[in-house]
Amino acid sequence: MGGGKAQTGTMNTSAVPAIATGSERTKARPSRVRYVGVDIARLLAVAGMMAAHLVATNAMNPTVSAFEQGAGELATTLTAGIAAPLFAVLGGLSAVFASRRALAAGRTGAAIGGVALRGVILILLGLALGYVVSPIVVVLVYYGVAMILAAPFVAARSWLVGLVALVVGVAGGPLNALLRQSLGVVEEAGSPSYLSLVEQPVETLRGVLVTGAYPAITWVVYLLVGMLVARALISATSRKRLGKAALSLAGVGVAVAVAGTLVSNWALANLATLGASVPEGLDPAQFATFVSGQQFGAPSSPDLWALLIAAPHSGTPLDIARTVGIALAVIGLLVFMFDAAGTRTSRVTEVFRAAGAAPLTIYTLHIVVTGLLYAPLMNNPEAVLAAGMPWWVSGVAAWGVQFAGVIVLGIILSATGKRGPLEALTSGIVRGLTRA
Repeated sequence: MGGGKAQTGTMNTSAVPAIATGSERTKARPSRVRYVGVDIARLLAVAGMMAAHLVATNAMNPTVSAFEQGAGELATTLTAGIAAPLFAVLGGLSAVFASRRALAAGRTGAAIGGVALRGVILILLGLALGYVVSPIVVVLVYYGVAMILAAPFVAARSWLVGLVALVVGVAGGPLNALLRQSLGVVEEAGSPSYLSLVEQPVETLRGVLVTGAYPAITWVVYLLVGMLVARALISATSRKRLGKAALSLAGVGVAVAVAGTLVSNWALANLATLGASVPEGLDPAQFATFVSGQQFGAPSSPDLWALLIAAPHSGTPLDIARTVGIALAVIGLLVFMFDAAGTRTSRVTEVFRAAGAAPLTIYTLHIVVTGLLYAPLMNNPEAVLAAGMPWWVSGVAAWGVQFAGVIVLGIILSATGKRGPLEALTSGIVRGLTRA
């Protein structure tokens, strides 16, 4: 996560060599470029996750104003099940960028080990954040496990990376639903902590891998796709065709996202034909709304009808296709705008870029701050809700205050030319242990 030390100028973050990996590696010393668009995409992903936590929760809250409800509905549409996958796809790019030097030097073991070690650091941090009491499910443990699983693929051929992503993306959802059905669980593990790992080791490990809110079986697909995107950008940069590649990436993303959405809409309109049975007490419209709404990390059923619905956070093939498509479109468009179109980097852009280069720091601060603000509600929900949710805890203003803090951090990092503290610490640990 995160790029290299902040610099100014065009293409000035996420330093990467103009080489591929594994057997595609060249012997020439790699040239170095830095993608501004990638860091802007990181900032959008984190800001979107913050909006999902702080704004989208008001979509169905009858105690808030019509404005807040409308903002919640908009935030749900733009971020629910979208921001987190974008975050994960960008993690795949980061894995390739972080392993560039070791692979260029032929040190495959160090490259794989470095990515895996980053995953371990994320797990350790995520387990600590699991003690923060809030409605947010902390994603870092799931993300770290997925990164460890994906680590060997930084040195694999691109066709193999794509094949594994395709197979797991198609088969992972139904296997996940079947396992949950056999266990009789909807979701388990929540935000794992050191305590839950000790007291419920089987449930926690099982949840992180398969039955949790952000199961590694799904997230590893996003990471593998991100690795392919990074290689495509690197290759296009070396051939001086970044603009064409970025637009092609965006075009493919739009086509995949639209196709996934159309198939999902068709499936929702034909649930009875596909064999779905409406539970007693629900009419077909209510059932369609339920199965197309946000899920808990797995399809609502292992049956075909459920696998054809792109429900947010369901991990169905259609959900993965739609969210991967959106991620490709966002990354492609931003790389074209900020890196391939010859746009001069302004001071404002540099602030956003610097903030985007510190996603781990921003996410961690967001979890801690939100937990502190939610503490009164978690301790005495009846009293707080009776008085009305404070504006600084939930809603558009709460998101605005926290995002303003993100911009302040970007200003500081931009002015000092430094990286986010957690990004710098992570890179320092990895560098010290692998000498990558």
